[in-house]
Amino acid sequence: GMTEDRIGRASVFLASGTIVSRILGFVKTALLAAVIGASGAGANAFAAANQLPNTIYVVVAGGVLSAVLVPLIVRSASHADGGTAYINKLITLGLVILGAAATIATLLTPLLTLLIGSRMESGVFWLAVAFGYWCLPQIFFYGMYSLLGEVLNAKRVFGPFTWVPVLNNVVALAGLGVFALAFGADPTGTAWQAEDWTPAMIAVLAGSATLGVAAQAVILFAFWRRAGLRYRPDFGWRGVGLRSTAGLAGWTFGMLLLSTVAGFVETSVVGVSAGSAD
Repeated sequence: GMTEDRIGRASVFLASGTIVSRILGFVKTALLAAVIGASGAGANAFAAANQLPNTIYVVVAGGVLSAVLVPLIVRSASHADGGTAYINKLITLGLVILGAAATIATLLTPLLTLLIGSRMESGVFWLAVAFGYWCLPQIFFYGMYSLLGEVLNAKRVFGPFTWVPVLNNVVALAGLGVFALAFGADPTGTAWQAEDWTPAMIAVLAGSATLGVAAQAVILFAFWRRAGLRYRPDFGWRGVGLRSTAGLAGWTFGMLLLSTVAGFVETSVVGVSAGSAD
């Protein structure tokens, strides 16, 4: 019947967003290798720095958002006003938490880079730190994307969440194009040593990666109208019901933190033994 057709079309639309995004992801990886090489000082430093916000986001936001905010968002959809006032409070609170986490992480860039890059040569390490200052603010935007996406999902607006990662990849691809035009390329990863990377090169490469993540988050606000919502920052957090869920969040967060640190230690140890084997 009609409904099945609509559901069928909707799922094709959602699936194709994911597929297009995956394909562009492959293209991005290939282009990145063509521009800065698959390994070498720049490639290794950038890979480490661009992975950091992901890892930290999984700990901070993965714990706090999924354990605390998402259940509250889902429950609020049944409120009389469709949860609008309440959702504005939650989103504001979430963005403040994420903003604080991203700021602290960015300030701690050298220390965080040390956790994953303890065995890098000094020049590569400091290049990774320089990239890290540009990449770590991504934590805020990954979280924003998750939060806004969860609200849209709770309101049964599913399309944007699967399609906007395409925008992230398009922005990152454009950034790589600009980089290649402005600075040339080092496809073997051997021409540029760590000290050959200028602040402008670092800013274009890492800055465009972060801009892509930011674009994918901010554009979700454009779909709020469709979900019958209007975002106004709201700092009146009393009665949001966070206290009841805060204990649970603490435990989740603690567990995630432990497993992540264990993961870091494991990678470093494995890396050290692999490094001594050459």
